[in-house]
Formats: sequence, C-alpha cells, structure tokens
Amino acid sequence: MASVVTMVFALSAALLQMTSCKKANAQTTTNCPTATYPVTGVWEGTYQTDQVSHAPTYASFAIYPDGTFIKRCKVVGTAANDYSITRGAWTLAGTTFQYRDTTLIYSGGYVVEKGTLTFSNTGTFTNSTWQDVFGQTYTGTFQNMKRIN
Repeated sequence: MASVVTMVFALSAALLQMTSCKKANAQTTTNCPTATYPVTGVWEGTYQTDQVSHAPTYASFAIYPDGTFIKRCKVVGTAANDYSITRGAWTLAGTTFQYRDTTLIYSGGYVVEKGTLTFSNTGTFTNSTWQDVFGQTYTGTFQNMKRIN
C-alpha cells in the first residue's frame, strides 16, 4: 500500500510540473510607434501680442469633445496670479483647428476672439494665430502649444 501511495504522489507531482505555468521573460521593444493624440484634452504653451511688446506669456486650452473650448491666459502687465478665462467653441477640418471665444470685461462690454492653429496628432499646434474680432483690435500668436494629458 505504501508503494501505491508513493506512486500516486510521484505521478501527481509530475503532472503538476507539466501543467504549471511559467512566466516568460518580458521583451522590450526598441522601435515603439510614435504616440498619437486626439485634439481633445488640455494644451499648454505661450502667447504673444503683436501690438504690445512682452515676453511669451502662459496660455492653456481645454478642448472638449462636445465642441466646447476654454482658454486660460496669464494677463500681461498685471499681478502674478491674474488670468483671463474665456469660453467658446471649436472646429477641426483636416489639420486646421479654429476657435471663437468670448471674454467679459469687468469695466463693461466683452471681447470676441478667433484663432486658427495647425493641429498635429503628435501633440502639437503650429502656425498659431489669434485676433480680436469684436471689442478690441489686438492680434498675436501662440507658441509651443503641446498636449499635456
């Protein structure tokens, strides 16, 4: 009887070894494909104004799938924590991204601005210009706009 128990134990151990799993070594890929990004998300970079000399100043976009566009920019010539926040809409036709937004001015009135940027699914906007179309007459550019999420 002891030899039968020993034989069953030996066979069980052999079967367990044959059916058990073994992790393979992880393989690293050196030629990863280039990441692609949708236009929706949060973007950061800088802007400059053509009519006012200033260093490139912080700007960010929040671009939502429902067509909503929110822009947050540091206001030139104000305290360290003064930002403008605008809301509008955006469209994308091919690689041409366009937005139109509105800013309420505390002293009264509002400003409507539109912008045109070239979108790349590598996570950048280039050839980026903006201009006021109502309320003021400023124009300018965006620089180094990159998708951050």
